[in-house]
Amino acid sequence: MSAEILGLVPEVLATHGVAVLATVVDAVGSTPRGRAARMLFLPSGEERGTIGGGRFESLVRADAQRLLTAGGLPETREYSFTPEEFGAVCGGRATVLLERLERPPRLLVVGAGHCGRALARAAAFSGYAVTVADDRDSELVAEAFPQGVALVHLTPDHANLPLDVAHVALVSRGHVTDGLALRRLRGVPLVYLGMIGSRAKRKALFEELRAEGFTDAELERVNCPIGLAIGAETPEEIAISILAELIAKRRKG
Repeated sequence: MSAEILGLVPEVLATHGVAVLATVVDAVGSTPRGRAARMLFLPSGEERGTIGGGRFESLVRADAQRLLTAGGLPETREYSFTPEEFGAVCGGRATVLLERLERPPRLLVVGAGHCGRALARAAAFSGYAVTVADDRDSELVAEAFPQGVALVHLTPDHANLPLDVAHVALVSRGHVTDGLALRRLRGVPLVYLGMIGSRAKRKALFEELRAEGFTDAELERVNCPIGLAIGAETPEEIAISILAELIAKRRKG
């Protein structure tokens, strides 16, 4: 059953985005289950598997729910089956490893030019699930991107721009294509939205969008110029500055 629980992880994360895996890493004396017993706790309150049931499982459940809600690094907790601590006379002790598992963050890179390719490589290396979108077939060459990066050929109006993402970096060839993407992304909840370009480009495009009814709040969520101010010049340096900003946004919630 423990191996089956591990096999469920990809499907659970694809559906729920996050889960806590509880694994009994040590068991001494009389305990409900032995080492390597595993259980998954989902944010919906659902569970997969069991580590023994009863009060023991209810205590682990409470700790798992706390980790689901607050986040944090993996931790081990010890549960003693004594009358004083547990209300039982079993006399055993179990140590449980609690790990918060997350679906890989999804990043959409709009633009498959030099900066887009460099960002796709850096982000894929850092564990992001990357999609690159462009309206130019000549730039969407699979060999130019890491294995696993999804490529989307955009229609002229960007109507097929993927929206099931949490992070977006607009690094296309100009303000026209960036503007098309911003219009498609209007109202889409995102953790991060950045756009490459100068402040002059930002001012011109934002004035255009305001004339169409975009509010200041809608425009303020666009990080432009994109990336941390580290003096980046090459596509690779720009990619690192963007990725650093992405990570900071993600880790700081």
